[in-house]
Amino acid sequence: DTVVPGQATWYASTCAGCSAGCGVLAKCRDGRPIKLEGNPDHPVSHGGLCAVGQAAVLDLYDSSRLSGPLLDGKAASWPDVDRFVAAQLAGIRKNGGSVRFLSGTLTSPTGRAVLQQFLAPFRSARHVTYDALSSSAILDAHEATHGLRRLPRYRFERADVIVGFDADFLGTWISPPEFTAGCRAGRRLDATPPRFSLHVQFESRLSLTGSKADRRFRVGPHEHGLLLTHLAVRIGRRAQTSLRVGDAEEPSIPAAVLDDLADSLWAARGRSVVVCGVQDVATQMLVNVINDLLGNYGATLDVRQPSWQRQGSDRDLEGLLGELAAGQVAALFLAGVNPVCELPGGPEIAAAIQRVPLVVSLAERRDETAALARAVCPDHHFLESWGDAEAVQGVVSVFQPAIQPLGNTRALVETLTAWAGAPRPAYDLVREHWQTRVFPRQQQERSFQIFWDRAVQAGFAAIDTAGAAESASPHSLIAKGGNAPGRTAGVAPVIRADRAASGDLTLALYPKVAVQDGRHAHNPWLQELPDPISKVTWDNYACLSPGAAERLGMGEGDVIRLEAPDGTPDPLELPVHIQPGQHDAVIAVALGYGRQTTKRLAAIGPQWLLSRPTVGEGGVVGKDLAPWLRFEGGTLRYTRPGVRLTRTGRTHPLAC
Repeated sequence: DTVVPGQATWYASTCAGCSAGCGVLAKCRDGRPIKLEGNPDHPVSHGGLCAVGQAAVLDLYDSSRLSGPLLDGKAASWPDVDRFVAAQLAGIRKNGGSVRFLSGTLTSPTGRAVLQQFLAPFRSARHVTYDALSSSAILDAHEATHGLRRLPRYRFERADVIVGFDADFLGTWISPPEFTAGCRAGRRLDATPPRFSLHVQFESRLSLTGSKADRRFRVGPHEHGLLLTHLAVRIGRRAQTSLRVGDAEEPSIPAAVLDDLADSLWAARGRSVVVCGVQDVATQMLVNVINDLLGNYGATLDVRQPSWQRQGSDRDLEGLLGELAAGQVAALFLAGVNPVCELPGGPEIAAAIQRVPLVVSLAERRDETAALARAVCPDHHFLESWGDAEAVQGVVSVFQPAIQPLGNTRALVETLTAWAGAPRPAYDLVREHWQTRVFPRQQQERSFQIFWDRAVQAGFAAIDTAGAAESASPHSLIAKGGNAPGRTAGVAPVIRADRAASGDLTLALYPKVAVQDGRHAHNPWLQELPDPISKVTWDNYACLSPGAAERLGMGEGDVIRLEAPDGTPDPLELPVHIQPGQHDAVIAVALGYGRQTTKRLAAIGPQWLLSRPTVGEGGVVGKDLAPWLRFEGGTLRYTRPGVRLTRTGRTHPLAC
């Protein structure tokens, strides 16, 4: 009775397109969400919303979403599924079997609390987290240098000098809307006083971030550690701290450029930030040393109020994959992940999962991994459910439903409480958690009802973080004793670049702004969106620099064959896209393609008018590059040296 036909109503909520936790405003007309916009009052995203967030409203009405639970591949009722899972768990609990819950980064405080209660009765139960676009090396490096495995919150708005090494923080790295707002705040000539930060970018392929940089340098993926070593040596001299490197190889970047950059960083001590997207712990430790020497911790990098947007551990993931291969897991629960299609060795992972007695997926659709599960228990779309998220410590966001569930789906927390024998609605769980855990962490309101109502209206609550995290000094965290030698203890400099053999190329795998890790590849809006750099839609391709293409005799649209030096994985064929700004020794290919969920796009369009194939080989959009990923040193690597290319003699036109 409060609805006026044709008049829009807005609800504040939180985007769940990824783990960044951006605030959104859902525009609803006649009871249906029709548009998502960024929430300008949200203290993390500041009104920003990426392409995935904008397209998330189409996922709500997606006919390929599961409309209800499945049991052994057939539609079932929730009571039937609950009885089946409860009976299986009772036997596992009695026999002391191992239970593993595999998920992406879970930023929901309520969700984590409910999950802990669900796993508590089992003697051998563990929650394993991984991110398909991993930042595990950053967390591992901070554990080594700071004693705390956590992701700093990068405060770009406080930085006057920004230096990036293969970190596309304006496009796809960790939290682009948040970082974009921060960078924009540091480049305002109308501010008082005027500000205009300096941004220097080193990267092997042309990214959205690199295209915005004041100074940009093409470097190979093998050079980042060496460059950071030389930069650390120069800054160490200015800080009167010695980093012993011995006879280090000279980098490809002129010494004058590095000297000038070191001067700029040193002049902006405490007002600079160095970020790196390389998945190598030793390289990330060098970044930590540089930021510490510059006094950036506690200023532009915050580890006392960190980011929880990436929590995955590649080392824990490797351990779980080993347990699955050895048949040591009795029950595997999967939420928000698709390891068969996101990780190297997909067929082996699928075979190992099939040997697990109980596999339960909480996926919204029947993807490659969900197809292997005994029970599929689809979660709500985030616009249909109550929930919460604390993507950045101290800012707790609310999910609220903008529409009644369109199918017979159920919130993850409701499903876990049902299997624990005490089913409760998601609203009650979230509200109770806020009353007992969140409300005591704030000092502004004495009434919980007023606090809750204001949080639901605003979409978030800013709370006090004092005592909420482990105590840690924000300054000189690497030099715990304060003496100069302690700053670099345990940090190994890179004295030689890890170069590929002459004539070989290094494969660099990267996420696109729209497709990202592939979980939203089924969304045609995102497939149709031109890449902001290449302008290509509806396909993935192999990017070559003009110099490399000329040297190899390849042109736009030529289909090439990629081969790994050891013959694993199988060779792959892709069309070439000539991309200026890319390093000549690099071939760059996007992740996230070749998903089974894109088979739905095979028959779109007016077939009576244009009767021809609309997708690639196998009936899916693009080729899956996940088999070309690799585990090395406890981290998931996105580069592979020594790749060889050959021409097939065929061509494939790209929509560009």
